[in-house]
Amino acid sequence: MIGSRGIPARHGGFETAIEEIGRRLVERGHQVVVYCRRHNSSTSSRWHLGMERVVLSSAHTKNLDTASHTLLSIMHALAFRRADILHFYGVGNALFLPLLRPMSSATVVTVDGPDWERPKWGRLARWSLRFSARLAVALADALIIDNRPSQRYFAEHFGTEGHYIPYGAYLADEPATEALESLGLHDRGYILFVGRLVPDKGVHLLVEAFEGVRTDLQLVIVGDDPYVPDYIHQLKSTRDPRIRFLGYQYGAPYRQLCSHAYLYVHPLLVDGTSPALLQAMGFGNCILTSDLPEAMDVAGDTGFSFRANDVGHLRRALQELVDRPEMVEDGRQRARERVGRLYNWDRVTNQHEELYRSLLATRRSRAPRQEREATS
Repeated sequence: MIGSRGIPARHGGFETAIEEIGRRLVERGHQVVVYCRRHNSSTSSRWHLGMERVVLSSAHTKNLDTASHTLLSIMHALAFRRADILHFYGVGNALFLPLLRPMSSATVVTVDGPDWERPKWGRLARWSLRFSARLAVALADALIIDNRPSQRYFAEHFGTEGHYIPYGAYLADEPATEALESLGLHDRGYILFVGRLVPDKGVHLLVEAFEGVRTDLQLVIVGDDPYVPDYIHQLKSTRDPRIRFLGYQYGAPYRQLCSHAYLYVHPLLVDGTSPALLQAMGFGNCILTSDLPEAMDVAGDTGFSFRANDVGHLRRALQELVDRPEMVEDGRQRARERVGRLYNWDRVTNQHEELYRSLLATRRSRAPRQEREATS
């Protein structure tokens, strides 16, 4: 598994996917190696949940962190591991697929959407990501896309739908409230957002909209980001005392925050399948999301929506749900049911394992034919 920050999973959806899928593959008898970034590594242990951790350095900058680490990971894998499958998480990592053409390993790339459309990237980064998508389509043995709208996008623009395997989530409930109370919060007393604080997440829209909502509820924003301090300073400059910025939260505080929220808001401007949105649903939250196709694909008919990038519409939607708790209660139950039916991690792992086996069977059947051609 290459291209993520690594495990234990503490930031981001790819890391959680690797941890959840990887540990299940280990339980089924597979050997799983995960490449981790040194600056993001919270433990020195070589093993985590049965998976081997290989910790390597990277150029810790916004544009070079992933690329530099992926290149080092590929070099290490080729020199010291004989992998049947090299699975890259993130379309930008496909930039290095030409290096692997002579190798025997099958390559898989997981894509969560047209990443180059995110406003956080500059012109060069956007060009590189789009070029990487073309390489992924042309050179990877398999392309995994985790949502139907992105499948349609790749079919229209790149001529392939890839393999649809959704992201997963788990059903959870945390009845305890000690960590919640230590943060000055109480059950159903706040509206919640969880995610990186970057412009494409739309948190600035949520802050502006909430400032105009008539309620005693608080707005709790969980997350941070090291690369956009000016944007975060802008967010925190709000004078509304009801708005709380809690930074990153893990373990029991995170679970309690997700279990006891009144409402979960997903104001993104650009989206793939959002792990934070899915997991909020798994915790039984009523969802208010921007009407992006990817977000609507996840939420289905279980939540409520507003026009993306429309502060006024978001404010009106928030006010209605604050004033109509019976609507919110109904949304909670439907969200949990949808996650349990469609986004189960065991089912997601089954789909990955089946794809891996299919790729290996194809490679093995092709090898004798190539050998015969080489000797004829």
